[in-house]
Amino acid sequence: MSRTGWTSYPLGRKTGTVTTSLVRTRYGTLDDVRATVALHERCSADALTRRFHAPVTRVPERLATQLLAPARGWSVVAEQNGVVVALASVGPVSPHEVEIGVVVEDAQQGRGIGTRLLREVAADAGRRGYRSLLCLTQPDNDTVLRTIERAGLAFDEHVTDGVLTVVMPLSAHARREHPGLPRPA
Repeated sequence: MSRTGWTSYPLGRKTGTVTTSLVRTRYGTLDDVRATVALHERCSADALTRRFHAPVTRVPERLATQLLAPARGWSVVAEQNGVVVALASVGPVSPHEVEIGVVVEDAQQGRGIGTRLLREVAADAGRRGYRSLLCLTQPDNDTVLRTIERAGLAFDEHVTDGVLTVVMPLSAHARREHPGLPRPA
């Protein structure tokens, strides 16, 4: 995989993943602030640094609020037995592109939860009319690329100034036909 220039990966690469049938996903709400703080408390320093691109030791309620209700964006939480175990935050960077950030608590990593969140956000973003997803990460974060591959999304990657930029084009079919997640009551 080239990290010196744009590299494209077509849709349909190996996409196996672990089942997540015991996990429920839904839109995040401000009622999830304390659960989001608790989620981040269950994450290692490495997981928090990878998510926020800086050494973060804790996520205060104010930041949890911004992650759950980003300006002009939305969030999706994954729950297991009523406990929030993962969060995807989505915010527009242009009228055609949204940026996604995902965190999965350490004990739940490797079970397909991040992949499921990415798939659901991609479908929902397409339904909302966005043409691509953007993800910024560290160049050595191969977990992000494996998650994108398992989600079945095509992507282009490029490293600039020490940041790996991954762009995932969304299909026109997904933009027209995906019903999205159920809205919170």
